Amino acid sequence: MLITGTVTNVCCESSARDAMMTNFKTIMVSDGNAVMTRAEHDAALTAFYDIFGDGMDTDMLVAALEHGRAGKAA
Repeated sequence: MLITGTVTNVCCESSARDAMMTNFKTIMVSDGNAVMTRAEHDAALTAFYDIFGDGMDTDMLVAALEHGRAGKAA
């Protein structure tokens, strides 16, 4: 499950944690979330990555999806 949206450390983090608790592989899209301060954003992403799921920016995510698609085509 890919998580994007506003208020990284509230709505996005809550959705991501709920998804992880229901056995979804969950990725917080770091440049697809926003909050009022960079410190709050970074703290939320770090806490999520350390315990609950993965974090990727859009470029990393697109590269991973393309790699997966190429592997299935082979």
